[in-house]
Amino acid sequence: MRCPFSLFEKKTKKGSIWYARYWNEKTQKYSVVRSTGILIKGKKERKREAELKANEMLSEIRFELEPADRHFISYLEEFWELNSPYVKECANLKKKPLTIHYVRQNRNFVRIHIKPFTKLSTISLRELTAGIIRDWMTWAVDNNKSSRCINNCLNTMRVPVHYAFDREELDKDPFRNIKPANYIPKEKGVLTPAERTEIINTPVINPYSKLAVLLGLFCGMRRGEIRGLQWGDIDTDNGIINLTHNFVPIDGLKKPKNGKTRTVPYPTFIEKAFDEVRKLRIKPAPEVFVFESVDHPEQPMCENLFRNAICRELEGIGITYDEQKKRNLTFHSLRHTFITLGRIDGISDLEIQTIAGHSNRRMMEHYTHADKVIDFNKMREKLDRAVGM
Repeated sequence: MRCPFSLFEKKTKKGSIWYARYWNEKTQKYSVVRSTGILIKGKKERKREAELKANEMLSEIRFELEPADRHFISYLEEFWELNSPYVKECANLKKKPLTIHYVRQNRNFVRIHIKPFTKLSTISLRELTAGIIRDWMTWAVDNNKSSRCINNCLNTMRVPVHYAFDREELDKDPFRNIKPANYIPKEKGVLTPAERTEIINTPVINPYSKLAVLLGLFCGMRRGEIRGLQWGDIDTDNGIINLTHNFVPIDGLKKPKNGKTRTVPYPTFIEKAFDEVRKLRIKPAPEVFVFESVDHPEQPMCENLFRNAICRELEGIGITYDEQKKRNLTFHSLRHTFITLGRIDGISDLEIQTIAGHSNRRMMEHYTHADKVIDFNKMREKLDRAVGM
């Protein structure tokens, strides 16, 4: 058995002193260093005294775990805390703060989908291997976890592990050869030009529902941007919205997505929809939410309004709930429709990208579904006329 400590000389202002380096049986390394306080002097250099002192101090030595020897699940839970070093680093150094919703969501993934797997709940960070990760993926499939859920959880584990690897706390990256589960997202449904026109012309049943749907359909606004819309953001003289707010679950009022404020023009007929909502308020102040909650003043209406709004307005033009599910028509479909039909209507890509707030053209292409709304009979007629047929 290895000696529990070894002595070495260290020069200090007081002279050369015997120091003890203590052996950590678990990590098989010398890791804790303490001064014996014994000066090195005389013929025998007082080494025996230092050994006795070091041995006396042995009972007081507490070995701290190296980062990689931390319990894996505990490491994940601490990593996805709002005050963790990683979260602080994202906010203060990278200047890309994580939302409270995102951090809590990852912590929930750990609790619900990762921790129940026995192998992961009994190992340290250092003991994580690609094999264990693949075993978890198989377990997840057997427990009816969707491909999307599996990939989200892989990210919940991958980010903390990469963080430890980049800090040189791990000597290997077990995720290096781990590929995501095969996931084909269902394409978002879009409305046709005729359906878009019908929505404008249908009677107003609920002013809030009507306005919310029109803002998504003709201004390309996201749900959070509509929830965060305040009366002071609306310039009725010029028919524009100065989009400066975004209401995020848990986090509350923030800047728009990507942190970019933007100017959004709205069609003249939407002014009438604004007026219908204004009638329900007594001189709304600039800082008041357009969709202010009745039950919770100074807060916007809950997300259920928007789920119900799209369902109600689509049923009003004859698209049943079952057909909505079949076509995958959701509130976010309005933004997809705005971009798709806007391009067909002849609005330039630069204008659409600016209004929609996309950071690049590639994202805008993701939102375009022209094959679903083009009238190919009319297209054929145009081609015939083009060649003189």
